[in-house]
Amino acid sequence: MLLDATSATKELVEGILPEQGVPSLRIGMQKMESVLNYYVNKAEEGLPVVGYHFSFPAEYLKCFDCVPVCIEGTSYFLATFLEGGSEKYYDMMHSYGHPFHTCTSQKGTMGMTLDDLFKFDSLISPTAPCDCTIASYPFFKYEKKFPLVLIDMPYLQEEKSYQYYADQLKAGLIKLGKIIGQDPDYNKLKEAIEIENQVLKLKLEIFEMIKSKPSPISNLYNAISAGLTMFTAGTLENLNFHQEMLKVVKNRYKNKKHHGGEEKIRSIWPYMITFFSIDLMEWLDWELGLSVLFDIFNYNFFDPINTKSDLDSMFYGMSKKSMGLPMVRQSTEFFGPFIEYCINFAKDYSADCFIYTQSIACKQFGSVPQLLREALRDEVGIPMLLIEFDAGDARMTSLKSFKEKISMFTQTLS
Repeated sequence: MLLDATSATKELVEGILPEQGVPSLRIGMQKMESVLNYYVNKAEEGLPVVGYHFSFPAEYLKCFDCVPVCIEGTSYFLATFLEGGSEKYYDMMHSYGHPFHTCTSQKGTMGMTLDDLFKFDSLISPTAPCDCTIASYPFFKYEKKFPLVLIDMPYLQEEKSYQYYADQLKAGLIKLGKIIGQDPDYNKLKEAIEIENQVLKLKLEIFEMIKSKPSPISNLYNAISAGLTMFTAGTLENLNFHQEMLKVVKNRYKNKKHHGGEEKIRSIWPYMITFFSIDLMEWLDWELGLSVLFDIFNYNFFDPINTKSDLDSMFYGMSKKSMGLPMVRQSTEFFGPFIEYCINFAKDYSADCFIYTQSIACKQFGSVPQLLREALRDEVGIPMLLIEFDAGDARMTSLKSFKEKISMFTQTLS
């Protein structure tokens, strides 16, 4: 399903859009199709299929010969590219008894598994970033009898926490290896991590140029980059995507070009975009001249992981990266650091406004929007729009409603 959806989208993009239309989408679909095609072939050869939580970086599974499947990415990827998205599978889980207010990122893939579209040899997930994760993953173990490896992630961002989680990561990979009958190959793991270290440098260079006016990225870049990070981390395809995108961004930066023609408003989305309809990003670019500089899944920067020393040093770096991933850090810390990040982002990137999408599932963020709105007003002097929604289900807050709310909000900025 993932491969077919990607291939169909790629065919439409290449057949309908002009050659220079939306480079991030065109290049991204090429890379995604390549990786998915490889994994489908490997699954047909009988390699074990391992489901993983998005906050367990995909490159960490490169120490095994397996077919990695991102649980959350699958649900939202299909929500983006299929007619009706993953709604059938959300409803299937509701009928099963799973609460309607839990996260659709897991609920979609759970429904597909309930419908016997998936058979995992094992799954692996940290105990983060939220209660929905902890409440949902045992479904695979107790209802479908798939082995589940849970890695205990602490809340505090402290030295002892990083060391503890480094040990948990190593033990988790060893346990997973025993389930699928393989020993971790740490040399392969190092190679994958080194690829992501290179990707990090490219992203940092891109984000420096986003500070300029107009922003040299398209809004859609955020969605495509996040999707590739979830599915293709640790592969040359992910590296090549960001190499090619850096060239596009440099050209726009040099010529002061904006993807939508004219940048009128610079926005930051401190939470998620609409995965059920990422074409909203193009509409914002072209109809409103509103740039989405980045969302929660794209300010995912970390220190390069040391692969040249010993395994303990490498796992320590892996631990720090994992605990600082998007949504993980924000959900496990108190709200103070998150608000501080947002204020600094607003200043560094010359944002005109914030658009905060409050997901029905993310209850740990429920008290944050009003505090952030007041902080942005007092510290930076910019407004914030709050939209309640479900990131994967258009039936809660429709695309039409999104457009109306944002259009009215932008009128107050002029």
